[in-house]
Amino acid sequence: MRSNFSKTLKTSALVCAAVLLAACSNAPVRQAQWVAPELGAQSRLLQSGPVLVVCDFYDAAVRQICQDDLVRAVRAKGGNPVTLPAGTALLGDRELDAQLVAPAKAIGAGAVVVLALNPATSQANSGLSVGLGGFNFGGGGGVGVGFSAPIGGDRLLTTWAGNGRVTDARTGRLVWTTSLSAAPGALEGQLQSLADGVATAAQESGLF
Repeated sequence: MRSNFSKTLKTSALVCAAVLLAACSNAPVRQAQWVAPELGAQSRLLQSGPVLVVCDFYDAAVRQICQDDLVRAVRAKGGNPVTLPAGTALLGDRELDAQLVAPAKAIGAGAVVVLALNPATSQANSGLSVGLGGFNFGGGGGVGVGFSAPIGGDRLLTTWAGNGRVTDARTGRLVWTTSLSAAPGALEGQLQSLADGVATAAQESGLF
């Protein structure tokens, strides 16, 4: 009886450890971060009023999923996220963040949060890896393939990276940015992970 109870405890512990490991493995890896010296350690910039949130990617479906995740992530940290009014015109050959300052001011937002997405690598089921360059929706650009080879009918699994940026709408200056890499997995899970990662990094920097 006692032996069975001991085995049950060990099994439960292993299950819990596996769950924790899986949760940790889904967290994005922070590659770099920069904070403007004048921002201060506890600016609470993203809690001072409405915050304009935008995702930067050329594909409308991916961009909208990302933006929904970013709105949720900012709200979860205590921010008041707002999105661009319908019909707002943005030029593809201009820097995105600079174009967002005026719309942000018009809707009373004190800051702009942008999450720019890049497909970092793609891996076929056969194990073939293909390196991809970034595609910036706000500033034009395209995807550059570093290596290619016939891959037949294999399904490509793309790993995504994100660059989070915060601009002070009052001054128009970039005040914080971070770069993250998502763990491999389904697209929706990676986008959610990147949005959460950006919001968490901003909170750790005192923006929330």
